[in-house]
Amino acid sequence: MQSPIHKYAAALSSLAAVFCVASAQPAAAGQATNIGTLTLLTGFGGPYGSPGLLIETSPARFVGIAVADNATAFELSSLGALSTLYSFPANAGPGQTIVQAMNGMIYGSENAGNFSLSAQGAVTTYPAPTGFPPNIAIQLPDGSLYGTSAAGTGHNALLQMTLRGTETVLHSFSAAEGRPFAIPVRAPDGNFYGISAEPAPHSNSSASAIVYRITPQGQLTTIAKYPDGRPDYPAGNFKEYLVLASNGLLYGTAALGGSNKAGAIFQLSLDGNYTQLYEFQDFATGIPTFLTQASDGNLYGVAQGKYQFGGPSSLFRITPAGQFETLQVLNGLEIGTCPCWLTQGSDGLFYGTTMNGGPGSFGTAWKWNLGLPKPLPTLSGTLPDSGAQGAKVVVWGENLLGATGVSFNGTPATTFSNISREYVVALVPTGATTGPVTVTTPNGSATTSGSFTIE
Repeated sequence: MQSPIHKYAAALSSLAAVFCVASAQPAAAGQATNIGTLTLLTGFGGPYGSPGLLIETSPARFVGIAVADNATAFELSSLGALSTLYSFPANAGPGQTIVQAMNGMIYGSENAGNFSLSAQGAVTTYPAPTGFPPNIAIQLPDGSLYGTSAAGTGHNALLQMTLRGTETVLHSFSAAEGRPFAIPVRAPDGNFYGISAEPAPHSNSSASAIVYRITPQGQLTTIAKYPDGRPDYPAGNFKEYLVLASNGLLYGTAALGGSNKAGAIFQLSLDGNYTQLYEFQDFATGIPTFLTQASDGNLYGVAQGKYQFGGPSSLFRITPAGQFETLQVLNGLEIGTCPCWLTQGSDGLFYGTTMNGGPGSFGTAWKWNLGLPKPLPTLSGTLPDSGAQGAKVVVWGENLLGATGVSFNGTPATTFSNISREYVVALVPTGATTGPVTVTTPNGSATTSGSFTIE
């Protein structure tokens, strides 16, 4: 059994040459001149397949999964140095969305179950009792991991997994609740939000996408539906994602949404107030998929385009208020064509991958300099929120890579380690008093809003 993304990548790889020729065309009339500097880091081919999402595990160091007939976990530097971390067994079929957990290990899914990957390339596998492992997308400071499994008919669920691979089904999706897409998000209210594909009532009728909320107790509520358009283009197999922005609102892409069925971008409040912000006009240059928020507060994403209609892939920016601009039209011969992924690095640059085309025909990795500010650290809290001197404390938030210091109410911790982008672990120092915790990084400092209590 191959993962859906693996099957899709393999199918598209056979079309790589066609993609390259089509997407090397000049930008369509009215499209913006390319903005920012786009630099090729490496092409994929040979022992590597098509690359997926990059995650920054330490400053200037990225890890990803490349898939073709076989699959490889790779490491990539910000200068383009590419090396193999782990070669998966034949037909393992790992998914291409991975997360780094609070123990420093990278977690992902493959056909037979889930796996963890160390910085040295050691892999531990965890067989899935149901045979349908979750695509891990969320990790919390208590060590719990969350993701969705989607098998088309049955076994559609949101699952919780421990760091040792023990799975618990949080919610099983009924047929009416649809088939969940791979990457849900968790909001500050403690609930999980994601998108599922509603089955079409009839073979020739349009279905809708469902935005759902699942409580920590597993109760699902549909908070919004929007036209999906997918039955009109069943071979597309596009995936949409939600982003929880800093303003507390959800943003997402409807790959085939809008009146033109060329794609749309929407805003959604946690209570279900849906607003379509932008609609793509041309199917050939539309089909928005991945979306992320950057350090300037704006949203950046990729439009896959449709090579059969001569359409290139592109990179765009949209403000939270809906002002849209195409920033880059990708040259398929040099940079490749989407599906694509974007990650903003701790240096402020975007690091991205294409899954097709480029020098090696299996996609590329590249960096994109828009002159954006380096992302500032933010803190969400500590776990636990009290303890004695010498106790181990997990400090969690965002953009904590390269942490250079931790202090408890002004008293520096002499022992601490930066686990990942989200976590720092520190020992409560001698002489610390009750008060907020501060983490300092090369990009700035952040302080918890609440106090850590010294016992």
